[in-house]
Amino acid sequence: MKKIVLFFVLTSGFFNAQILERYPKDQEDYHGGNIQFYKDFHRVLVEKKLKPCEDKNEMFSFKLVVYPDNTIKYVKEENEEALEKNKCTHDLSREVAKHLKGWKPAEVNGQKMASQTSFWIIPDELFGELTEGYDPAKDYKMPEYEGGINTFRKKVAKSVDLSRFKFKSTVRIQVKFIINANGEMSDIKLEESSGLNEFDDMIIKSVAQIKNKWTPANIHGRPVRSHFRLPLTISL
Repeated sequence: MKKIVLFFVLTSGFFNAQILERYPKDQEDYHGGNIQFYKDFHRVLVEKKLKPCEDKNEMFSFKLVVYPDNTIKYVKEENEEALEKNKCTHDLSREVAKHLKGWKPAEVNGQKMASQTSFWIIPDELFGELTEGYDPAKDYKMPEYEGGINTFRKKVAKSVDLSRFKFKSTVRIQVKFIINANGEMSDIKLEESSGLNEFDDMIIKSVAQIKNKWTPANIHGRPVRSHFRLPLTISL
């Protein structure tokens, strides 16, 4: 008997053969962790006498790659609408980042490697006196599906017809999609193929046809855009 096992993991970023998608577990991307990063970010704002954004509601996920030599490179924002809406925060983040010295490369088997990372920048909270231990990631809440994640899992599995395919061994595929600040899914892509194009297409269509909205991820009660990864394992 064939069965479908679904697992759900939140993620952000992109994949590149030469760059890690994210830091290995328990490794810091900045010396002193997020708390020190935001302390240094605040310090630069003060020292360079940078100006706050006019729109107090701006917030932006600042993405970059940290290389083995401690240099950084900015990752282009794919969401043009979010970039335009938060352009002040985007530009401010880039200006501050070039003055920060605490970048810490990722390591795999004792070897330094380039890796992507990101930080939520909320200018209205970073100007003025910084709260002790400030780290917006601590208050990050994952997106939730109406009726719970098991309901979403069942809806995907219900529209997958395994009788049309034969697998000689366990097959793993991975679908990634975006949940925007309105709770809508978009940009559904296959990140890892089963090797059968027809089956892959069926999985993508199964996810795409689910129309119920999600409760979006949020930070400090503010809804934010997030990436969601759906690994799927098919066992005989």
